[in-house]
Amino acid sequence: MTTRAKSGYSDERSARSAGQSAARQALEGMSTSPDLVLVFASTNYAFPELLRGVREVTGTAPLLGASTAGQFTEKSGGAESVVVMAVSSDSIRFRTGFAKGLRQNQRATVEAALSGFAEANRAARAGGLTHATCIVCADGLAGHGEDLVEQIHTATGMLAQVVGGAAADAAKFERTDVFHGEESAPDALAVAMAFSRTPIGLGVSHGLTAGCDSMIVTRASDNVLYEINSRPAVRAYEDFAASLGAPFTPETRDAFMITHEIGMLTPSGEHKIRAPLKVTDEGALVLASEVPTGTSVTIMRGTKDGLISAAESAARAAVKNLNGGAARAVLSFDCICRRLFLGDEYRRQVGAFRSVIGDDVPIVGWETYGEIAMTKNQQAGWHNSTSVLAILPD
Repeated sequence: MTTRAKSGYSDERSARSAGQSAARQALEGMSTSPDLVLVFASTNYAFPELLRGVREVTGTAPLLGASTAGQFTEKSGGAESVVVMAVSSDSIRFRTGFAKGLRQNQRATVEAALSGFAEANRAARAGGLTHATCIVCADGLAGHGEDLVEQIHTATGMLAQVVGGAAADAAKFERTDVFHGEESAPDALAVAMAFSRTPIGLGVSHGLTAGCDSMIVTRASDNVLYEINSRPAVRAYEDFAASLGAPFTPETRDAFMITHEIGMLTPSGEHKIRAPLKVTDEGALVLASEVPTGTSVTIMRGTKDGLISAAESAARAAVKNLNGGAARAVLSFDCICRRLFLGDEYRRQVGAFRSVIGDDVPIVGWETYGEIAMTKNQQAGWHNSTSVLAILPD
């Protein structure tokens, strides 16, 4: 039993040609048709043409993917490009699901996308494939990310790990597409259900540390944080920036907040990250996901070395969670905030991954508007500014 995978990359201008080129690279040397094709692409492409180009090479193999804020492989990366990974395995069985309407009715959309899970899981377990993982691509502007992960987990009967990311559009925040087959659509959810003999290894780490004393969220609704310590939420940032001697004006505050995000204290004592997207006229913070009223929060700080170290930590955790299995392919779900923070040093992350998993294991990664990681015992969920890895076993 073995799993084979390979990555492809193209930054050709023509959408169809780029899709064909990346797909050909991903299939090079593969003697059988792929069981799953993953596609992550920047928004400069016409997605119908791009996916048509990919499918002209990969045929009718199940395809899953999303629009991004950037993407990379173990060898190449770029903001305006496409990456493809082809996976062929006789020890992992894949089934995909897709549904639209995520913003109007999240629960119904999740149930529709995962309607085939129970039957597929029973059949897989009968064949000795006892580990289930849902690989998720979701509309990045739909909101309610924490609820989404919980609903996906519940729809599997809490029998599957959940990992994935929220589609992005290079910080335009206008439209984020999810791919399934030759279809691309916003307001959608795509899931690859993976059933394996040994577990897919998940790893999660952000590398940020608390930058100030804990505070209490005194008023919040969904992803809007109105008050911290009974004051307009933006005041916490004004005070924090002043303590650092940093400017915090309408012109500078977006850049400041993207590198100093909100950290929610979890029962484990760790912080789950929430990215501030904008400040309202009333001084509230619009976040990438929910922060409940009553939560203890802080403003986080980080360094480039700390973020790179976190990438290595995520890789080590993912390898450990293979439970002795060999790494055959790496999927990286990485926040746009980390790319903005790291700038020209972003590729150092790939070196950190390879220092753990080796130079011969293919990698595809993409920059998201939110990262997903949840194990069967409900650890974690929806993240921002975090490195999430999924390693496919042999």
